[in-house]
Amino acid sequence: MVEADLILHGGKVLTVDAVSSIQEAVAVAGDRILAVGASTDLLSCAGPRTTKVDLKGATVVPGLIDSHHHFTNRAPRAYFGIRLDQYTSVREILDAVKAKVAEVGPGKLVFSNAGNAAELLDEERTPTLAELDAAAPDNPVILWFEDGLRVNSRMLQRAAVTRDTPTPPNGVIGRDPKTGELTGAFALGARRLILDRAGDGGGDFRVYSPEQMGDAFKWAQRLGNANGLTGIRQPGTSGVAPGADVQEMLVCQRLWQEQALTIRVAMDVNVDHDKKSAEELISELARWGVRQPFGDEWLRINGVGELDIDQSTDGMLLTWPYKSLPLGAGGNPAYSGVQRVSQEKLNTIAIGLNHIGWRPLIHAGGDRALDVLLEAYGAANAQQSIAGKRWVVDHAHFGQPRHIDRIKQLDLIVCMQYHLYMYYPIFAALHGAEEVSHLFPARQWLDAGILVAGGSDYSKMPPNPWEGIYFFVTRDTKKWGVQGPEHGVTRQQALRMYTYNSAYVTFEEHLKGSIEPGKLADLVVVSDDYLAVPDKELVNLRASATIVGGKVVYQSPDHDADFPDRLRR
Repeated sequence: MVEADLILHGGKVLTVDAVSSIQEAVAVAGDRILAVGASTDLLSCAGPRTTKVDLKGATVVPGLIDSHHHFTNRAPRAYFGIRLDQYTSVREILDAVKAKVAEVGPGKLVFSNAGNAAELLDEERTPTLAELDAAAPDNPVILWFEDGLRVNSRMLQRAAVTRDTPTPPNGVIGRDPKTGELTGAFALGARRLILDRAGDGGGDFRVYSPEQMGDAFKWAQRLGNANGLTGIRQPGTSGVAPGADVQEMLVCQRLWQEQALTIRVAMDVNVDHDKKSAEELISELARWGVRQPFGDEWLRINGVGELDIDQSTDGMLLTWPYKSLPLGAGGNPAYSGVQRVSQEKLNTIAIGLNHIGWRPLIHAGGDRALDVLLEAYGAANAQQSIAGKRWVVDHAHFGQPRHIDRIKQLDLIVCMQYHLYMYYPIFAALHGAEEVSHLFPARQWLDAGILVAGGSDYSKMPPNPWEGIYFFVTRDTKKWGVQGPEHGVTRQQALRMYTYNSAYVTFEEHLKGSIEPGKLADLVVVSDDYLAVPDKELVNLRASATIVGGKVVYQSPDHDADFPDRLRR
């Protein structure tokens, strides 16, 4: 008999197996699950070196997996910049700018991660140009809000942008309606005026040394591990085209070689579908010669993505006009979002990817964007079946009942997030309360037999899958009450979305996503009883201990289990 290295016993083990069985204990040998069952049975697997941890009734779930997590490019911006997502007022943001100025010194760029909006701040507005100038008179500043950038005068000078600078196509430059003076706001395509001339990239990952990026990645891993995150799918990793910047991949490869990864990473490779023709993209991928899935259980290539049909919150492509106009609308009363790629070009891309053995993972937020995506996938399927290839619909904010049958016919899977939890007032202002109550209709799609995986879209949302689980179960928002309760899922369904279903997205359901013998020992000891706590407490759940591949990668200060060094990573 194989001797267990670790036995967790005396608890409630939610296996997420085919029948969602609940057991008392789980035994681990090496990096794999040895057995699951009754405590008395599994303790018989103990030997002299076995570490036995009495759960004292605590819940254990499979390691949580985020199916849409912008890890490698957002982590450095958050680690070296300002974590804009954690502030709730303009005053706090300005204080953070001042603190960062004091830290980096005069002349250095001050930047933020992405993830905040005027509607989320106490003042219901973003910092003004004058306020940013006062907070950072000698430093260029770039803050990334949901509707675009906010910069100060020093940044305008660095970018050589003046009131006479023409507005680029598909872009918006904020100007005072009376004086025409710049307000420091840049949206959609106009952001490139700032970012392309920022000097050190506006916090983009490419400005950092491999050592700095490694530090940022390790920091971001710890944040995720503390919330039970053991795996992610990373959309939009650069490094496919000949001569492209492959630093993201190389840094992850180094961490993998050093056994320093504590989160399993499945990367989607990025292609420039805005500037290059469909034929150029397919030719580059074909010459590269690699096919997905490629790699191992720690680091792998997953597909081509994130290909964008439409924009984010303020640019989703809809079949109806926006009820209020975002900055990016440029005052057009008929504005109904942005289509970044034509139907013809997307069809050609989808057909070409299918022909050379790649699968696309496509950003489609608005209902019209989903129509475009399904037509392209259908065109590829008409030439060569895509059934079983797990082509992905990313986001599907405004998924409609009319989409369900076609998604099933094409055998697609959906990666869905929970932006409504944090950004409800933005969606309500843009589209109306009735429309947005039906955002992310997970229950209807799951009930129809569509596989839906849960995700965050970090750093638009924090690296905390418990918030996503809470939203999908309760449909409650951060401050604005329950929206569309008829779309709520069961707790077991929500847990499966963030475990087995997310593993299925990356072709790894045979390795992880459930607690079953032979699978990777990715486990989370949860801070409270997942199935028994009141609904309102789901959002407060955290990891007491997170285990990846049989090694403890996080342990909360109040969790008293004694794990030996040999069981730590």
